[in-house]
Amino acid sequence: MKGDGRDGIEALIAGVQQRFPDFRFKLIGEPNGYGDHIRFSWGLGPDGTDSPIKGTDFVVLKDGRIRSVTGFLDQVPAGA
Repeated sequence: MKGDGRDGIEALIAGVQQRFPDFRFKLIGEPNGYGDHIRFSWGLGPDGTDSPIKGTDFVVLKDGRIRSVTGFLDQVPAGA
């Protein structure tokens, strides 16, 4: 999954919210980074439960703002 610029990132998030309307993103651990690059892991699932979907995103900053997000799915249950 990848989103470039504000419109691309908004479209990426909107697509996930449309497919999983009752799920919420939760940060897993602490983000870390170097220079203009940030890495963080997340879970996606209903509130109050362990997240059935987990992933890691890599963010590129430009002038202190998010320029792009590239996401990888680390755990996806069958049928999701």
